[in-house]
Amino acid sequence: MWGIIIGAVSGSIQLYLLSLAVSSLGTSGIKIWPLVVQFFCPVAGLGICALAARGDLIPCAVAMIVILIGGAVINFIMKRKRKED
Repeated sequence: MWGIIIGAVSGSIQLYLLSLAVSSLGTSGIKIWPLVVQFFCPVAGLGICALAARGDLIPCAVAMIVILIGGAVINFIMKRKRKED
């Protein structure tokens, strides 16, 4: 259970940082720091999970992947619907 929670939090932070970096591409300046920091989110999440709940490493990784991919798809659909309206 703890692995899923840690994975969801880590995946959410990574999704936020990626969306922040991508949204800065549309403006005049690109933000580099979210792109750099987001690479450390999976390592930190799995590291914390390994220390706190060693048996939940696979659910932690799956939760990170589901949040990241699912959140990206939901963001894409929401932004596309806003453009159509």
